[in-house]
Amino acid sequence: MSNFFQFHLLTSYPGTLLNRDDAGFAKSLPFGNATRTRVSSQCLKYHWRKYEGKHAIRKAGDMAIRSRRTFRQKIADPLVEKGYDERLVAATVQGLSDILLSGDTSKGDIKDNVQPVLESDDPLGETELSQLVVLGQPEVRQIRKDAQAVLDRVAEADYNEDSVAQTRDAIADAIAVDELRSNLAALGNAMGIDAAMHGRMVTSDVMAQGDAAVHVAHAITTHAQQREDDYFTAVDDLQDETTGGTEAGSAHINVKQLTSGLFYSYVVVDLPLLVSNLEGCKREEWKEADPTLTKEVLRRFLHTITTASPGAKLSSTAPYARAEFVMVESGDEQPRTLANAFKKAVPAEGDVTEASIEALTSYAARMDDMYGAQEERICGTTSETDALPAERATLPEIADWIAAHVDRFYTNGTSS
Repeated sequence: MSNFFQFHLLTSYPGTLLNRDDAGFAKSLPFGNATRTRVSSQCLKYHWRKYEGKHAIRKAGDMAIRSRRTFRQKIADPLVEKGYDERLVAATVQGLSDILLSGDTSKGDIKDNVQPVLESDDPLGETELSQLVVLGQPEVRQIRKDAQAVLDRVAEADYNEDSVAQTRDAIADAIAVDELRSNLAALGNAMGIDAAMHGRMVTSDVMAQGDAAVHVAHAITTHAQQREDDYFTAVDDLQDETTGGTEAGSAHINVKQLTSGLFYSYVVVDLPLLVSNLEGCKREEWKEADPTLTKEVLRRFLHTITTASPGAKLSSTAPYARAEFVMVESGDEQPRTLANAFKKAVPAEGDVTEASIEALTSYAARMDDMYGAQEERICGTTSETDALPAERATLPEIADWIAAHVDRFYTNGTSS
């Protein structure tokens, strides 16, 4: 049985360009009877990870590192600064990263991958990857510790340092020990908080153990897309001084697309998987783990997703808004989005927020009528409408409600 929290939000942004496509236009999506403005889940998650406010998720503990340069900057460079030989460090780190990223790597594979590094004019540069990897701080520290242990074993080995082949073999022998492989295989559960929530982006047998516990839908407007091409100029401050005011016009002319809209956002949290990822235990053993960090992360997550704004063109659009409606549901049945409440676009006139809340409330009630009420709910809103799908509460009260339901899941196995 799984236990879920579902978050439904409505957030309004006027005159912004929240998320651009490859041509610089606002992302959009056909849905129901109209095209909608869209914000991708990657965009949302990026800004949630980077959020620095009082209740930021990153303040609950170590965040993961997402980079192509982690093995170079966080593992190899510190070992070189400790005095280890640059070439040996690079070859060792290369060997370890190959095991992590490729899974079951033989000693022959290690030799093949290490030799080009030993022969390179820029051995440390060889440790930079072509793809992003996600590693938690504990994992980085463990890999650096393992790399140092390999280098110490190589230092004690009997080989000719001037021979690339013998150096390659010494490093491969030092890496291909059972203890080290066990250490690397145990890394999957020691991720940073954001990686525990959003998973990894690699396909390694070892690294793939980090399944995402938080599932995020693309946010879409509840109404048809509203956009305008914004014509703008940049004036040359010294133009009059240079030309005596005889030259008309601006130094730069351009057009950018702006949109406004009320966005529906939907997020699902798989509680057992989140506890498992955060605490480093097996999913089926999540109730044996301490829920303290999980409750703290969920509290901060609620504050972050209702407060942190995505947005390009920050300096010219100030795209800062807070959710005007949030509903949280807890339950143990298959989650379901309420986006279909807006399959028929809400008319972009009158009080769009109130009309969207009423559409969502009506749709949730119809789902309950068909499937039975399977979730417990609580909501908060700035709207004065009485057509709410759940008891009205403040954001801190909703955060307390989530924490209480985590405890109930631990005690009863269900939220009811």
